[in-house]
Amino acid sequence: KSEEPAPVLTCVALSAILTIAMEDAGLEGTGIKLVRDIPARFVLTVDADQLQRILVNLIRNAAQAIQTDPARKHERAVRGVIRISAHAEADDSTVVLRISDTGPGIPSRLAERLFEPFVSGGSSQGTGLGLTIARELAANHGGSLSLVETGPTGTTFELRLPHAA
Repeated sequence: KSEEPAPVLTCVALSAILTIAMEDAGLEGTGIKLVRDIPARFVLTVDADQLQRILVNLIRNAAQAIQTDPARKHERAVRGVIRISAHAEADDSTVVLRISDTGPGIPSRLAERLFEPFVSGGSSQGTGLGLTIARELAANHGGSLSLVETGPTGTTFELRLPHAA
């Protein structure tokens, strides 16, 4: 059973949650560019704090992947890009958020166990619980979090949440 509290749903602007999540993830001064590809005034009915936690975990992981990529070590200006996109599916029942990075990808030995507790990409900064918690929070909303693709040019996660009108 879930350890996280049940979500308290309110109608919130995704851009506002994203701004707070970016600050909490500590991107400032990293040389990582965040690109938002979300419609203007895009609103969701979610637990704002829980969505923020999901986004912080995903953004922080993406930033760490970019920062620890040996191929980017000497780049000065933009070391990498994290792109966040959002759209409602055609039937308007589901909101899809995609979080992509230009990091080195996730090794296949880790990719299949990524959402298990204490599995980490090797960064000494994390506990290996971020993705486990993020997936649990998504499930508490009736949604899902999955790894869509990973490779030498980056990684993409997809967060799917019910879209209440």
